[in-house]
Amino acid sequence: MGNVAPLLERAGPLRALSEAARAAADGRGGLVLLSGEAGLGKTSVVRRFAASTTARVLVGGCEPLSSPRPLGPLLEVLPAMGDEVGRAVATVRAGSPPAAVFERVLTDLAAGRRPSVLVFEDVHWADEATLDLIRYLALRVPNTSALVVVTFRDDEIGRTHPVALLLGDIAPFPAISRITLERLSAAAVAELAVGTDVDADRLYTVTGGNPFFVTEVLGAPGEMPATVRAAVRGRLARLSPAGIGVVEALAVLGVPVSPWQVADLVPDANTGLADAVERGLLAASGPVVAFRHELARMAVLDTVPSFRRVELHRAALDQLVKDGVAQDQLSRVVEHAVGAGDGAAVLSYAPRAAARASVLGAHREAAAHYRRALSRAAALPVPERIALLRAACFEYYLTGDLLNKADCRERLLELQRAVGDPLAVADSLIWLSHDRWAAGLVREAGRLIGEALRLLGGVAPSPELARAHAYQVELDMFSHDVESTHRHAALAAALAERFGLPELAARVAFFDTAAGLLHTDQGWERLEELRRAVVAGGALEHALIMTISLPHLAVARHDPVRVLATIDDALAFVMEHDMWAFRPCLTGCRSHALLQSGRWAEAQAEAAAVLAVSHRLPIATILPTAVIGLLRARRGQPGVWPVLDEADSLEGEPSLARVGLLFDARAEAAWLAGDQARAIEEAHRGLSEASPTADPWQSGALAAWVYRAGGRPPRVPLARPYALELAGDWAGAAAAFEGRGLPYEAALARLGGDVDAVRAALHTFSALGAEPAAARARSRLRELGERRSTRAQWAATRRNPYGLTSRQLEVHALLGRGLTNTEIAARLVLSRNTVNHHVAAILAKLEVRNRAEAVRKLAELLDAT
Repeated sequence: MGNVAPLLERAGPLRALSEAARAAADGRGGLVLLSGEAGLGKTSVVRRFAASTTARVLVGGCEPLSSPRPLGPLLEVLPAMGDEVGRAVATVRAGSPPAAVFERVLTDLAAGRRPSVLVFEDVHWADEATLDLIRYLALRVPNTSALVVVTFRDDEIGRTHPVALLLGDIAPFPAISRITLERLSAAAVAELAVGTDVDADRLYTVTGGNPFFVTEVLGAPGEMPATVRAAVRGRLARLSPAGIGVVEALAVLGVPVSPWQVADLVPDANTGLADAVERGLLAASGPVVAFRHELARMAVLDTVPSFRRVELHRAALDQLVKDGVAQDQLSRVVEHAVGAGDGAAVLSYAPRAAARASVLGAHREAAAHYRRALSRAAALPVPERIALLRAACFEYYLTGDLLNKADCRERLLELQRAVGDPLAVADSLIWLSHDRWAAGLVREAGRLIGEALRLLGGVAPSPELARAHAYQVELDMFSHDVESTHRHAALAAALAERFGLPELAARVAFFDTAAGLLHTDQGWERLEELRRAVVAGGALEHALIMTISLPHLAVARHDPVRVLATIDDALAFVMEHDMWAFRPCLTGCRSHALLQSGRWAEAQAEAAAVLAVSHRLPIATILPTAVIGLLRARRGQPGVWPVLDEADSLEGEPSLARVGLLFDARAEAAWLAGDQARAIEEAHRGLSEASPTADPWQSGALAAWVYRAGGRPPRVPLARPYALELAGDWAGAAAAFEGRGLPYEAALARLGGDVDAVRAALHTFSALGAEPAAARARSRLRELGERRSTRAQWAATRRNPYGLTSRQLEVHALLGRGLTNTEIAARLVLSRNTVNHHVAAILAKLEVRNRAEAVRKLAELLDAT
C-alpha cells in the first residue's frame, strides 16, 4: 500500500533482508516475517531489496477478495518456477491434496546455482492453502539455500485471524526472523516535505509518520487525499454497527479517551471498541483508545452526518461539565460547545479557556478562543465586551494577526468613544497607529499618534501619555528623525519613571539608542542589554518589538555579520512564546543577510521558505520577495520584474526607512539589465522621502546606484564605503565593504578600478554565479584594453542557467538515481546536514517543490540544449 520515494529510514530492514539472503546463499536458509501497519512501505522495501540482491527473486501477492484464490501468490510466480511445480499445481486443481505442491516448491527453491528468494506479500488476505504452504516451508528451509519472505499488516490481524494462528504455529521453528517496519520520524517527514509549502510539523502530526499518508498529502496539499479517504472508508465498511458508532464518536471527540467515556456516548461500546481495534482503525495505549492516525480520524469525521455530529458534541459537552470543569479541560469544553451550537456555553467558557492558554504561553490557542467568544458577544453588557475586546486585541498582537487585531481595535475604540473614556480612547489610538505602520500606512500612523497626544494633553499626565510618547519615539526613529526621537524619548522616560513603568522605560531607551546608531554605529551592546533585561522581566509586549527590531536594524545597516549573530536568539524567543507569525519576519532578515554574505543558495532557500508560509505578516513578505527578484537579476534568470513589482505593491506608502532595501534591489536589477535611466529613476524613488538625517547605509546604497548608472549623485548621508566609492577611491571602498562582510558590493566598487581590480571583481562575480555583473566586468576589461578572460562562460555553464555548483550537480545526479540524502552523503563522503543544504539549494534554484520535479526540470533543460 503506497510507494515511498525516496525510501527513508529503511536501511535497517534492508540490511536485515540482505543478511538473510547471504545466509541462505551459504546454505542457511530461513523465513523472514516482514510486518507493519498499512502504508509503511513493505512493498517498497521488498522491491528495493529485490533490486539489490543477486538471488533469484520470486514475488507473489495476495488480494483482498471475499473468497481468496487457493495458492494465489504461488500462482503468480508459477511461470518463473520449474515444470514440476506447474504439474503438481495442475494435480491439485484436479482434486489432489496440496502436499505434493509443497514438496515441489521446496525442491525448486533449493535447486539451482544461485539462491532463491520467495516473497509472499499481504498474507493477511491469504487463503488457508497458502498459509499451510508457509508452515511447511518454515520448518524445512533452514538447511537449504532458499529464503522465504512473508509480509503482512500487523494492524489487521486480531487474536483469531488465521495469520495470528500461523505465527503461533511457527514461533518455535528455527531460522525464523522478524522485521517490523516503524513509522517515519519527524525529521524524515520534514525531508520529504522539503520544497513544498506544506508545514512539516503539521504533516507529521496528522499522518503520524505513515509514509503512505505523507506522500498522499504531499501530492494533494490542502485537501483530504481521495486515496486516504477511500482506504479509511474501506475499513469502515468492514466494521460492525457498534464499531462504526465508536469510531464516529472518537472522530468527533478528537482526542484519546478512556473506554468508559466512550461507553457514555455509544451503546455496546466495548464490543465496538474491540472490533475497531482489531480492524486497525483504533489503537489502545494504556488506559485510552485513539485513532492510529489523525488523518484517519479526519477521514472518518467526513463521513459522520451533521446531525449526528451535533448529537455527539452535545453529549460530550454534557459529560464534561456535569461535575465542574477542570482548567485543563476548558479547551475541550469550548470545542464541543461550538460543535453543539451552544452559544451560551461558548461565551461562558471560551474567555476562560483563552486566559488559561495565554498563561501557558499558547497565544495562538488563546486568540482562537477569543475569536469564538467575540462572534457571540453582541449581547454582553458594554463593560464586559470592552474587557473581552481588550484581551483579544493583545493576543492578536502577540500572534501577528493584524487583520483581526485591527478589526478588534476598531470595535473597541467605537465602544470607548461611546463610553467617553479619553484614556482608553488614547490607548486604542496608540495601538491602531502601530497597526497602520505595520500595514505600510506611515502617514496614517503618525496622524493617529498625534491625535492620541492631543487628546492626552487635555487630561492629567498618565501611563497612557507615557505610551504615546514612547510610540512616537519609534515612529521618529524609523523615519530617521533623530532630533524628534530624542525629544520624545526624554518625555516618555520621565513619565515612565513617574508611573513606575520600567519595561516601557527600557523600550524607550532601546529605540532612542537605535536612533543614535544611524550616524555613529555605536550602541549595539546597549541595545542587546536592554532587550535581555525586558525579556527576563517577562513583559512580552515590549520584549517582542525589541527582539524583532534588533536584526531588522542590522539588515537596514547592511551588517550581515550582526544579523546572523542575533537571528537565532530572536527566532528562539518567538517560537518559545508561540509567536510563530513573527518567524517569517526574522527568516526574511536572515535571507537578506545570507545574500549580502555571498551565500546565495542559502539565501534563496530561506526566502523561498518564508514565501511558502501561507500565514505571514504582509511586511514579512517584502524582504524575501526582493531577495528572490534580486537573485534572479544577479543570475541572469527570467522573471525579475514581476517579483520585484509584487514586493513593491505590498508597501502602502514608499518609505526609505521601511523598504530602502527593495529600492536598492530595483535599482540594481535595472542596472544589471543595462537600463541606466531606470536604475537612476528607481534609486531616486527610494530617496524621495530621505531626510538630512537618513540612515547613510540606505541612502548611500541608492546614491551609489545613481553614480554607477552615470547620474549625478544626490546630496544625502553616505556610509563610509559609499562615500569612498563616490569620491573615486574604489580601493578604499572595496576594503570597507569587505570589512563589513559584503563581498558582492566590494566587487562592484572594484569595477571602477584598474585591470587587476576589475579582474578580481570578475573572479568574485563568477564564483557567485553573477553572470550579468561578470559580463559588465568583462566589458570593463575590454575598455581598459585587456583581452584575456573577457569571453563569456563556456557552453557547459550556459546549459546550467540555474547556477548549480559542481557539487550541487553531483548531488542532483544522485537524486536522479533515487538515492536518499543519507545514501548521497555516504557516496560523496559528506555529512547528511551538508547534503540536506545542497538539496534545499537545488530545489530553490530550480524553483521546484520536490526532488522528482528537480530531476525532471534539469533533465528537460539538458535535453533541450
